[in-house]
This record gives sequence, C-alpha cells and structure tokens, in this order.
Amino acid sequence: MCADLFDKPDETQPRTHYCPRCRNPMRRIIGKMGPFWGCTSYPACDKKLYDLDGKPSDTPDERYRCPVCTRPLVRAETKTGEDRGPDRGPDRAKGNYWYCTGYNKGCKVTLPDDHGKPADAWRCPRCGHLLKQRRGKNGVFWGCSQYPLCTASFSDMGGKPKGPGFE
Repeated sequence: MCADLFDKPDETQPRTHYCPRCRNPMRRIIGKMGPFWGCTSYPACDKKLYDLDGKPSDTPDERYRCPVCTRPLVRAETKTGEDRGPDRGPDRAKGNYWYCTGYNKGCKVTLPDDHGKPADAWRCPRCGHLLKQRRGKNGVFWGCSQYPLCTASFSDMGGKPKGPGFE
C-alpha cells in the first residue's frame, strides 16, 4: 500500500521545465504574439521556446501550416482569451488568432481562431491572395487582402464567401 503512494507522480504540483542553455527553470509568458517560454534568469540568459500544448518546445506546432508559405502557424492568446472564430464575425480586435512563423520574413498571414484551430482560409479568384472577412456599411463581406491593388469582394454566406468555388 505504501509503495503505491510513492510510485505515482504528484499531479497537483506543476512540472518544472528547465532551460536547455543554462538549466534554470523556465516560465510560460503570454506575450503580444501569444504564449512562449522564457528563462527565469533573463537577462543573463535570453533563451525562448515555443509553447506547444502548454509545454516548451524548440520547434513550433507542425499540425497547422500557413496557406501562403507553408510555414507552421502559431496560436496567439490574447488577455481576454476569447475565440474569434467564424461565429464572431470580422471583429479582429478581440480574441485569439493564428499567425505565420514567417511573419518576420515577410509572410504577414493571420487567421482567426476557430475553437483551437485556425479558421478556413479562402483565396481570391482574381489574384490568388487570401480573402479577409470585413464589415462595411451594408454588413459583413469578404474582400481581397491586397486591396486596393485588387478590389475583388464577395458577399458573406454563413462565415464563407458566397460565389463559385467557395463551396
């Protein structure tokens, strides 16, 4: 009976993750681009790691890829923590979202969060860039992300652009 108590890990205590560079504990930080792990000995050690399901990781989550450059997408958590999936409409100022890990290399793709996964992305049939859900004076519509270079726009039908090829 006593042996059983010592064989099981203590689930009530959070597991400590250690910095691969200096071996000090790491902590999960909610930054403006989402959660990441940073060394507690900062600024002496500036090691940062991606957050993968609440644990530190050297590589980003490979499950979801950018629809433009195919680099991994990373989920950014906002302080409100609200999903801004298709049911939330084009309100981009609130809630969680996904961004491309190639953001610093010029790929500025961001997608709304759809309950823990990136929302579907739709391509503009005229120029091939992504469509964005927007709010206009006549309600919600889909417009090309390259506006004003491309002026394509489509009506919204249940969170999807309405038209041929968007089924």
